[in-house]
Amino acid sequence: MNKKSKASLRRNRTIHLIDIENLCMNSNPTLQQVQQVRSEYFELVKPGPSDLFYVTVSSKNNVQSAVFGWPNAWHGCKEGHDGADILLAKAMLEDDLESRFDGVVIASGDGGLAPFVQSLVSKFKAVLVVSQPSAIALLMARSGSSVRYLKSDFALVI
Repeated sequence: MNKKSKASLRRNRTIHLIDIENLCMNSNPTLQQVQQVRSEYFELVKPGPSDLFYVTVSSKNNVQSAVFGWPNAWHGCKEGHDGADILLAKAMLEDDLESRFDGVVIASGDGGLAPFVQSLVSKFKAVLVVSQPSAIALLMARSGSSVRYLKSDFALVI
């Protein structure tokens, strides 16, 4: 593929990197919670028709809710503590996002992702963090990206 066609594919295209457990504030989100968060997310962010969604979970028990609650996305599962965050960090580091997208949305308030978000801020003109108001770490809020909050504020369920 030549450079001109790569640039045209990237134009007006955003990748959405989503930790659905973090957004739902539930280590085992239900299908209904995922659907509610997706609806609010779309209302808040207003994604474009060519945007790509990468929805991650840290337990195989949550894959079904993620897949059926957020259809037409690329889904990832890595078992274990911080598994979803590890997948998102890996995508930020290894997927050559700057050559494929104009913008990035990170849908997680986890402070462990803040250094990766800071790295993206230096590469993209548009980096947005979306989180629940009570679930954003100070490091993430101060990562240099824009921050927007969902309306629903689920009670934390572990």
